[in-house]
Amino acid sequence: MKNIEFKPFLFKSAVMAMACDGDIAEEEITEIKNIVANEIYFMGYDFEEPLKSNIENIKVNGKNAINQYLQEIVSNDLNEHQEVLLIEVILKMIQADTKIEDAELKFLQMTKSKLKTDEQTLIVKFPHQIDYLIDFNNYGSHEEFTNEISI
Repeated sequence: MKNIEFKPFLFKSAVMAMACDGDIAEEEITEIKNIVANEIYFMGYDFEEPLKSNIENIKVNGKNAINQYLQEIVSNDLNEHQEVLLIEVILKMIQADTKIEDAELKFLQMTKSKLKTDEQTLIVKFPHQIDYLIDFNNYGSHEEFTNEISI
């Protein structure tokens, strides 16, 4: 996937991770702003409008927005570096408010199941998050994200 297309997709990933538990915490908003401001892969990215439109999409479509996003992962043909960045951003978002919800783990595992990068590689890259990266509940085998989302 070309970098110009990847930035908006990566940002959308962060918003999906933030909203998948049905609650957008202030800490998550702060974290998403921090990521955009400080990470090189978002350099120059104007996020205000995409933040509003992605949240609106989730408000209107709920779990269907998440399921559509999961299908986009497969069709976007990400390279390994992009997949690792994707997992990094999702991990940052689900850890932002210091409480890891079941829906967030489900979202992470379902996202991870759509990637070509194997679990071992991700664990080596993010050893401190091993408990989140190992799919103890077999969420990665689920066909659809079924949690209701109302923001």
